[in-house]
Amino acid sequence: MRPKESSRQLTLFSPEARRSAAHLLADALSGILTERVRLTVHDNRSTMVSFRRRPGEIHYRVHHMFLEAPDEVVSALASFAVAGRGAAAARRRQAGSRIDAYVKEHRARIAAPRADRLQPRGRVHDLQALFDRLNAEHFGGAIEARIGWGPVRLGRRRRTVKTGVYVQDARLIRIHPTLDRPEVPEFYVAAVVFHEMLHQAVPAVEVNGRRVVHGAAFRRRERAYPDHARAKAWEDRNLGLLLSSPA
Repeated sequence: MRPKESSRQLTLFSPEARRSAAHLLADALSGILTERVRLTVHDNRSTMVSFRRRPGEIHYRVHHMFLEAPDEVVSALASFAVAGRGAAAARRRQAGSRIDAYVKEHRARIAAPRADRLQPRGRVHDLQALFDRLNAEHFGGAIEARIGWGPVRLGRRRRTVKTGVYVQDARLIRIHPTLDRPEVPEFYVAAVVFHEMLHQAVPAVEVNGRRVVHGAAFRRRERAYPDHARAKAWEDRNLGLLLSSPA
């Protein structure tokens, strides 16, 4: 049994307290699922909960806000990882809705990025200039968001690349630094920025209990962007470049 809510107000800035709370949450999930659970706690600003099934265990990645979640939210986290149809699918949808509600209730705990770390001007491309032009030409100046390059992480060759991300609660757009090089044309970078701006203009909707990020309305507006087909064709031809690290 997990402690009552009033006794679980943790000072999560303490690494020991966070580790202890993570063990408690992993044990609680394991007890509900009757499976081994491995838990990673993060402070991301986009995906709050994810999981992956591996041989002999379920690996959860959760935002630190869930370390103090009440029992019904912990049960929702467990149900979210149970596959199936019919009643199981309905329970999973309900669990997703409960998790979303908890995130909304605790959105203040999603760390806002430090303004001094958000750099829109890169070595080659100026994201703020692109944002301002696109905002005027395609959104009537209605998009309110900050934009900047994501951090450069050196290491082995990537197998996938997420060219951009829009963080709804922070109204923040981050563009992958692999795009900031002379070989990547400005029209392609602009198309990526437009895509992320469009997330604010056409937000995600819930369909049959499932959160749909790129719905029909979103895709219709994206296809109407003048350089959409050109940018997609360039991306298909240059995926190897995007997966490599800038010099």
